[in-house]
Amino acid sequence: MAASYEIELLDRWRLIADCQPVKLRLREQRVLTLLAVHGPVSRRRMAGMLWPETTETRAADSLRVSLCHIHQQCPGAIRCDDGWVEIDPAVSVDLHTLRHRLQHLLLAPDAESLQEDIFLNTRQLLPDWDEPWLFEEQEALRQLQLRALETASAQLLNLGLQHRAWQLAQSALRLDPMRESAASLCARAESGQGNNASATAGLLQFIGRLKTELGVEPGPELLHTLTQLRGA
Repeated sequence: MAASYEIELLDRWRLIADCQPVKLRLREQRVLTLLAVHGPVSRRRMAGMLWPETTETRAADSLRVSLCHIHQQCPGAIRCDDGWVEIDPAVSVDLHTLRHRLQHLLLAPDAESLQEDIFLNTRQLLPDWDEPWLFEEQEALRQLQLRALETASAQLLNLGLQHRAWQLAQSALRLDPMRESAASLCARAESGQGNNASATAGLLQFIGRLKTELGVEPGPELLHTLTQLRGA
């Protein structure tokens, strides 16, 4: 019977086979990660992405060796066919699960789904990895998380669930400490809990950081929120 595999890419790299961790060398980790992030890839393109500093022949040899190691240590985790390589569809990847749930909740949010802890998941895609082929996907996940957090926070505000809205806005600020839209939502949610003075002070402090650290003036949304708080 084939093993059941899970690949974890959020915050750290791990491969689990039948609930047991599997140790792989970094080069095999990179192969599995590239496949998990980019989907099916031709062997030639994959070799060039993973070993761009070497010759095409040596890169192809390195890939062949890594694929052999993967087949030996975790048989059935990948499929090779007609010059293409892919993760077996039965392999679970935490990145895929998180993206799917966030995208679904963005398309069809409801009061119950907005309470899910998935929105508080701000774990990042292998933040310690410095790979050119990974940069775009790392930023794409961060932007998806920010959109989901802000969308959910705004809808929770409309539902009168101020504390939950504040939690999600705070999570967005942890991902992007200079995000004006998240700061605005956070201030509105705090004010909605009866802490208008604290919300106003916090927003003024945020505006001060924008000016001193980035040299930029606050945008219209932030100024509108500040005006509302001062008029409350």
